[in-house]
Amino acid sequence: MTIKLYSTDYVVVDAETKKPLEGYENIYHYTSVIEILNEKLMNQGYEYISMSELSKEDKKQFKETIKEMEK
Repeated sequence: MTIKLYSTDYVVVDAETKKPLEGYENIYHYTSVIEILNEKLMNQGYEYISMSELSKEDKKQFKETIKEMEK
């Protein structure tokens, strides 16, 4: 059986040694990392959300801004 590691999966490591801190059985999908981060950010009054969750007006504004930046 072939085991693959994916760039969308994350592990908690020591910042200096890059060695896993939680063992080799703890792997987090990127969506879980965002959830963990958002739990901390909510105390500060903000969070990360998917662009698809924005209002129609905000989506339109982002698209217009991107078009302007590409000129």
